Amino acid sequence: MGLLGDAVAVLNERGVLDRLGRLIQQVYRRAADRHEPELGDDAMSFGTTVWRNLVHLGQAEFAGVDGVRVRVEDNSLEILSAGYVVRLYSLQGGVESIRWEGSEARLGGAVENSRDRQLAFDDEGQFPEVFAGVVPPKRHIRIAHTGDIVTGEAVAYVGLPRDNRDGGSPWFEVLLWFGEPTTSGQALPVVDGPVPQPRHDEFPIPELELRTLPVGGARDLAPRSGRSAGRSA
Repeated sequence: MGLLGDAVAVLNERGVLDRLGRLIQQVYRRAADRHEPELGDDAMSFGTTVWRNLVHLGQAEFAGVDGVRVRVEDNSLEILSAGYVVRLYSLQGGVESIRWEGSEARLGGAVENSRDRQLAFDDEGQFPEVFAGVVPPKRHIRIAHTGDIVTGEAVAYVGLPRDNRDGGSPWFEVLLWFGEPTTSGQALPVVDGPVPQPRHDEFPIPELELRTLPVGGARDLAPRSGRSAGRSA
């Protein structure tokens, strides 16, 4: 099992992925149910609804869960557990097209994962139970997600972000978590900035069967659940 497999196993044991996956899928489907273009809704409003719902409901979902801490950083939901930092980002295009330069927080995880030396604690409150324990060598985990505005079906990838400003893949390892990589639905826009300038920065996840993503696609890596559109943010 590789580093991504280790991370998934630990996060599954802590109940993080199961809770997060259910929440993301519920939020996507509710947003699609409420989406009414005839009343002025569009892709931007859909993405913003998903983003803000995940931030607020995610905080409530993980409040009081043993061994899990949740906070909002860079207007995005961040989940801290067993030394891992899990953040969610919207996808606009193929999973290999995602960019980390959108913000300091977004790029920081990829940069830290790309260092060879032992990682430092950037927040001593992250590990209240085992502060003296070993920090995972690549502790930043990213969920790249997208969904279908019409059906509410979501697609999500989970991976270890890599600093690729000099070229190469944005991932050390990445796998299709759930959903279909393609959809007939409308792609969501990339949204960045504070709340008035919407961004949908988080999404879904079920049970994982982990395998390394082959070059050129992510088919057949995980259970599929409906149609969706890939993209990068």
